[in-house]
Amino acid sequence: MKNIVFTYITPFHPERGGIGRVTHTLTIELQKRGYHVFYLIYNSAITIKHDFNYPAPLTYLPSKELMSPENIEFYHRYLQDNKIDTVINQSGNFSDSELWLNTGNKNIRIISVLHSSPWISYKNLWSSDIFPLRNNSKREKLKRLARIVLYPKLKRQCKQHRIQHFSSLLPKTDYVCPLSKKYYPELNEICPGYEYKYFAIPNPNSYSDTIIQNSQKEKKKQVLFVGLFGPPKREDRIIKIWKRLYLDFPDWELIMVGDGRPDRVRYLRKLSSGIPNIRFEGFQNPLPYQQEASIFCMTSNYEGWGMVLTEAMQCGTVPIAFNSFAAATDIIDHRKNGILVSPFNMTEYEKELKFLMSDISFLKQLSSQARTDIQKFSVKNVVNLWEQIL
Repeated sequence: MKNIVFTYITPFHPERGGIGRVTHTLTIELQKRGYHVFYLIYNSAITIKHDFNYPAPLTYLPSKELMSPENIEFYHRYLQDNKIDTVINQSGNFSDSELWLNTGNKNIRIISVLHSSPWISYKNLWSSDIFPLRNNSKREKLKRLARIVLYPKLKRQCKQHRIQHFSSLLPKTDYVCPLSKKYYPELNEICPGYEYKYFAIPNPNSYSDTIIQNSQKEKKKQVLFVGLFGPPKREDRIIKIWKRLYLDFPDWELIMVGDGRPDRVRYLRKLSSGIPNIRFEGFQNPLPYQQEASIFCMTSNYEGWGMVLTEAMQCGTVPIAFNSFAAATDIIDHRKNGILVSPFNMTEYEKELKFLMSDISFLKQLSSQARTDIQKFSVKNVVNLWEQIL
């Protein structure tokens, strides 16, 4: 019997973010296999709490100062009292790892999980944080000009922060688990010499077979976007593409599921002004939309895994995405179960989307293959990988 604690800065709510959804899914399967699972949360300034009946005991650290003596003492006592064998640090890419790596006990195994690219936004800093406008105001355009002037300095700082982080993390963790082996070169580039600690584990599928089977719906002529509005998701790209397509496809709809800052939402609504076949649905459970839509569009600058891709494919919704992150080719087999587009070729994206909407037979073929291929990421298969290092 093993006792495991998942650590992070926000409780693992399955409908409030990808890490929460992944951890919730893993917890239930691990419990079925006899593991005792616990949740320990650093109650930081950005922690978001939700009322939810979590499947594992949930505890918060007492202090908002990460490395306070109070937090360290509490953490060490918590590990001892609950006889923890393994700490699964879900903040492997972030600064609160400093605490989770400090177990005070050499016999406790530490696994640090990277839920995004090891470089995170470093290699996409320009396209995600510097050049994009948050809205179309004059003030924002002036702020963008300031960001452009500061870009070389910000780029150097971002790179140095990544190097410092992994130079501290890698010696102190027993395993580091990126979402794909294709992230290994990035780790080597940042901090070489720790290849023996790498163990890639993909995210499990979000939906059980029972949920999928019990909620089957007839596919409609709908193109779907799901995500948090703003960089790095760049949902404005699909609206700009749709503006060039919608007149040729009056029987199709673009459905936007998600939310963001009020100024971002206003910008998107202004951008889509005059288009009759586009709907903004706000923050919603995406499953009913994924079940009905025929095509799912991802327009992100980068992702770590892109769970909305695998969720869509579970529902037979054909994905189209920019090949802008290493794990994209783990999920999408181009023209077999979805479409990958050269980053960030808007003309190519538009052409591929138009082709999918025009060739329903090919669309159905990809849909069927997507449902089949995505089974390799079932929670049972993914937890089998976890058990190799637990």
